[in-house]
Amino acid sequence: MPLVRYKINPDQVLRVNSKAAYKCNINLKHKTMAILQNPLIGRARRKLGNTVFQTLYGQNILKSKPLTVKNPKTPAQVLVRDRWSKLTKLIKQVTNYINTAYAGSVQGMTVFAYVSGINAKNCFIDNSSDIDPTLLKLCDHDGSFVDNVVLTSTVANTITGTFNSRAQNVDEGTDPVKAYGFYADGNQIWQFDQTAVRNTGTITLTRPGMSAINIAVYFECLDRLSLINNKPKHVIKYVGTITVL
Repeated sequence: MPLVRYKINPDQVLRVNSKAAYKCNINLKHKTMAILQNPLIGRARRKLGNTVFQTLYGQNILKSKPLTVKNPKTPAQVLVRDRWSKLTKLIKQVTNYINTAYAGSVQGMTVFAYVSGINAKNCFIDNSSDIDPTLLKLCDHDGSFVDNVVLTSTVANTITGTFNSRAQNVDEGTDPVKAYGFYADGNQIWQFDQTAVRNTGTITLTRPGMSAINIAVYFECLDRLSLINNKPKHVIKYVGTITVL
């Protein structure tokens, strides 16, 4: 086929070569150069220079790709990206647990997105990407919780915690207290396998590899007088940091 040149207005629609049935729709604002309907092409997924073929809703879309992208990588930009990357990698490690804690009470977004959002501006130390364990929130619920928590470590890889129960009723007193550990230097967080009955006032937490490092500890309790989706509210709070033996 001989080469034919056309002048094309931004919103003009052309039909070139009725046998091949080309349909071109130029949209400069959205960088969509053309929509091509050609039985010879089928589903197009190719790139030529700064031109990209893509199939969308059964149509072959021809798009332009910028040859260069402005990305100055200023110190402020780099800091924001580093913080977000670090925070999201951390939250992903306990997403299943905090999903349970929120019991579907977050509307319009995932629990992961919500918890990442409430921490993004508030949990970092000064102008750094270091996370302050005292400011990190795994859940922003408030309610019935233990107090006077004391953490000690006299056995390798083991943390012992004592606390006042402050249970509001018998059921809360027999509920489990769960715990999370946060190793800031390694950007690692986990839920401990061990739990304790709330009214006992003591919990022992063990995990390999905790020796000689600082571990921030968070407890999780149930508030049975406050319901979310007909389930007791989960309350997760920071209770202290300890250097493990």
